[in-house]
Amino acid sequence: MKKWVVFWTPPGREKRAKKILERLVEENGLQDKVGQILIPTLAFPRKGKISEKPLFRGYILIEMEPDPEVLDTLLSARNVRALIDREAFRATSTREFSQVLTTLSPEEVEQILQIVEQEEKKKQDEVPFLPGETVRIVEGAVEGWVGEVEEVDRERKQLRVLVEIFGRVTPITLDFTQVERYR
Repeated sequence: MKKWVVFWTPPGREKRAKKILERLVEENGLQDKVGQILIPTLAFPRKGKISEKPLFRGYILIEMEPDPEVLDTLLSARNVRALIDREAFRATSTREFSQVLTTLSPEEVEQILQIVEQEEKKKQDEVPFLPGETVRIVEGAVEGWVGEVEEVDRERKQLRVLVEIFGRVTPITLDFTQVERYR
């Protein structure tokens, strides 16, 4: 049964590590034992284009069977390390590596896949924000305030953001570059 395992690579090298891992899987014929190799990313506006950055800097998620052969193959990639669950490592008497890997629960995977799907939609539509999303204003008279995106104008690259001012919700029109995602 495949599980989602968390791997680490130096921040900023996630895409390179993913390509190397995909090549290793193909060269060793492990396509049946390794599913997706995922780097969840966030879309954001940058100089009039949609750019992306990793949701979890330095981490790669791999859907795989925790088989020692598969693990050895993946760990042969330069600068890729599997995360180990320390408590499980201390508790196991056999120290079998596949039993102490840091894995994600199905609920965690579902949440991450939903984020990935949303971000893909943004990149396809070339819109970095969706209605209902919470944003922080980074430029203008109400800089630092937080609001909710009500409407997105793709042609003008503007948002209508609902901000609470003096206890009353007020719509403000802002450019994509004047706001950032708020968590």
